Amino acid sequence: MVIRMLEEITIRMDDVWKTYMMGTEEVKALQGVSLDIPRGEFHVIMGPSGSGKTTFLNMVGALDIPTSGEVYFEGVPLSSLNKKQLASLRSYRIGFIFQTFNLVPVITALENVSLPLVFQKYPREERRRRAEEILKRVGLGDRMHHTPDELSGGQQQRVAIARALAGEPSLILADEPTGNLDLKTGFQIVELLRELSQETGVTVINSTHDLKLIDIADRISWLRDGEITRTQKKLDVAINANDVSI
Repeated sequence: MVIRMLEEITIRMDDVWKTYMMGTEEVKALQGVSLDIPRGEFHVIMGPSGSGKTTFLNMVGALDIPTSGEVYFEGVPLSSLNKKQLASLRSYRIGFIFQTFNLVPVITALENVSLPLVFQKYPREERRRRAEEILKRVGLGDRMHHTPDELSGGQQQRVAIARALAGEPSLILADEPTGNLDLKTGFQIVELLRELSQETGVTVINSTHDLKLIDIADRISWLRDGEITRTQKKLDVAINANDVSI
């Protein structure tokens, strides 16, 4: 089942809690998070390590379920979908970008970008055409036949961005995409991601503690100890030490 909708709000979180047990200790990874993220917004989830950023992405990416509360994807409560529908949602509507790139090491950049399109049952020639087009768009037209070990870290992250966008998702989730990159390369990557999001209209949620992402965000939500402490437009941002400690 392919889920396609045209809601103005891509993600709505309504009083979302996530609790884990570590031995006998209860860990509250998310505590009553409520947040609306409109379609086409570049939204940054900013917080130090251990603040709950990855858990947040797991909730909105349909990779995990809340202990309580509800996550809505384009108006549909995720709790109403069965496992097959959730898998379809992740395959067709969500693109994932990881800090460690998560590329298949034994195949080329072109094949890595084409891979999600195989599961979406695109014809072979269409897969190749789309993969070549997006790799050229991210500046890798001359590197598409290279394997990941023949690419720099920044080039590998560009491949990961191309792979995430290849299937034309409505949501991109980026988990610390600059974490393994130097300052200059990291800035180039986030600028590219922002530019592509504006061109395609895709909603982007980027979790990070990297302050350079503030410059390209539409809004920033500050997450600490599993709670959203505030959500601001870029121009309203004021930073304190607790926000950025890692």
